[in-house]
Amino acid sequence: MLYIIIGKEGLAMKITNCISKILSKELPYEINDAVRKISYRDIILIRITTDENITGIAFLTGLGVAYGSELMIINQIIQNSLKPFLIGEDPLNINKIWANMFNKTIRFGRKGAVIRAISGVDIALWDIMGKVAKLPLYKLLGCYQEQVNFYASGGFYTNDNQDKLKDEINNYIEKGYQSVKIKVGSQNIKEDVERVRETYELIDGRMMLMIDACEKWDALTAIRFMKKIEDIDLYFLEEPVPADDIKGFKKIKDFIHIPIAAGENEYTKFGFLSLIESAFVDIIQPDVTRVGGVTEWMKCAALAEANNILCIPHCIQEIHIHLAAASPSTPMIEYFDENHPLQSFISELFIKPKLEIINGYLIPPKEYGIGLEVNEDIEQKYLVR
Repeated sequence: MLYIIIGKEGLAMKITNCISKILSKELPYEINDAVRKISYRDIILIRITTDENITGIAFLTGLGVAYGSELMIINQIIQNSLKPFLIGEDPLNINKIWANMFNKTIRFGRKGAVIRAISGVDIALWDIMGKVAKLPLYKLLGCYQEQVNFYASGGFYTNDNQDKLKDEINNYIEKGYQSVKIKVGSQNIKEDVERVRETYELIDGRMMLMIDACEKWDALTAIRFMKKIEDIDLYFLEEPVPADDIKGFKKIKDFIHIPIAAGENEYTKFGFLSLIESAFVDIIQPDVTRVGGVTEWMKCAALAEANNILCIPHCIQEIHIHLAAASPSTPMIEYFDENHPLQSFISELFIKPKLEIINGYLIPPKEYGIGLEVNEDIEQKYLVR
């Protein structure tokens, strides 16, 4: 269905501004994965305004140090490289705008910070589209499922490692969550084997278990580790090696027989086409805030469907709930409990959407567009000035 907004002078809607801000909040306690110590949650909040008083909202996240040096670079790209392409454009011309942003930055883009910046702009444009159509994003994209399965993401390393992990897993069990993922990939393989076994015994068949090595291992280390737990029924092993280590994935698949998931650090449909064509990855994990926004995420999900593999996105549940609800290749999404250190700031910043869980499934929000509503007091409190 085509929606056209006609202004007072008979012209289509126009973009008037693109405002982006960096917010940063210290975590209640430091957590670690296999490659980084995480002490802050950093956010870029993006607003695209129009001459019809419809504003698109999006956000990107970062980890690690205060004021997120990564996000500062992305924010500069949004303001200095992308914003000039936006002003005066019709925000409903999303494919045109995406191609223009990509092609005009291709000499210093293609992957990394530039595509992340494009992702944020694209998400905000789709938010405008939903508000214009007066539909939630998942309905605008073409609903496939009215409820979405999820897995609880957690199991990070902490100073009081195992006790906190046990408490966390028990909390997920009490809440009735059906699946959980924990981190591996530390320097101590023996301790990681023990934490996987103890978690598996703790859930005792009540949940599915996944593990995530955060691209830390080489192929031989991954094989050694997996051989030590090959009697454990795992739903998938995530990122045993970097996303572009195709030979490494091949070596691993030759020796282990559980599904391999990867792709949270891959970019655009071109990167995922290469990953899928390798045939060594069973589950792709595009992140809407990295892959190129809603526009590219849906194309990657379609590639997964066409190749009969799964698409289970990385993080950003507030947006991925919509995309999963519109995607036949997406059986579940990654979900951070609202009390998790990495989610608590996001839950505090956004008044809406508050994702509802009914009978163990997430229900897509009914607000128009993505449904993001900002707590402006929290925005001002944690604004990096």
